[in-house]
Amino acid sequence: MGISAVRAGVSALMIVLLAGCAGQRQATPAKPGDSGPATAAPPQQAQAPACSAAPAAAGALAATWYAVSQQKGVKGEFRRLLVLSADGSYKMETRVQAGRNIRSELRESGCWEAKDARGFTTIVTRSNGELVDAKDPIYRNTYRVERVDGTRMVFREGQPGAGSMTARKMPAGYMMP
Repeated sequence: MGISAVRAGVSALMIVLLAGCAGQRQATPAKPGDSGPATAAPPQQAQAPACSAAPAAAGALAATWYAVSQQKGVKGEFRRLLVLSADGSYKMETRVQAGRNIRSELRESGCWEAKDARGFTTIVTRSNGELVDAKDPIYRNTYRVERVDGTRMVFREGQPGAGSMTARKMPAGYMMP
C-alpha cells in the first residue's frame, strides 16, 4: 500500500471521527414563541459530595502522616502521605519507589470518617484528579489503628493479611520528598 493510500485512509478516518463528535452535541429546544436557533446545552459539572467533620473522639487521627513500608512481592518501597483534616476531608499520595525511580504514583482525595481513634474509613471522590463514583465499594477503604500518639500512628488496611504501617506525624503542609 502506497503512502497516498495510507494518507487517504487516515483522512477518511479523521472525517468520520469528527462527524461523530459533531453529532454528539445536544441542543436545548427553543422556547415557545422564540424564533431564534436552538443553542447547545452547557455541560453539567459533576461535584464531589460534601464531607462531614470528624468527631472529637477521632481528633488524634486528624493530622498529616507519612509512612514508608515494604510489601511482599513488590520491588521498592511504598511511601504514603496521608492528610486527615478535622473538617472530614482527606488527601493521600501513595508512591512506589525503588531508589530514585518512581515506579507508580496515586493521588486520592475525598472524605474520611471515624467513630473513635481505633479506626477510620476513607471514601475516595477523586483519583489522580478525576471524579470517581464514591458509591463504588472499590473507593471505600477501611483502616484499623493499632496505636496513635502525638508523634506516631501504627495502622493497617482492613483486609486480611495486610501488614501494619508506622506513620510519623508531620507538620501541616508537609510534601512528600
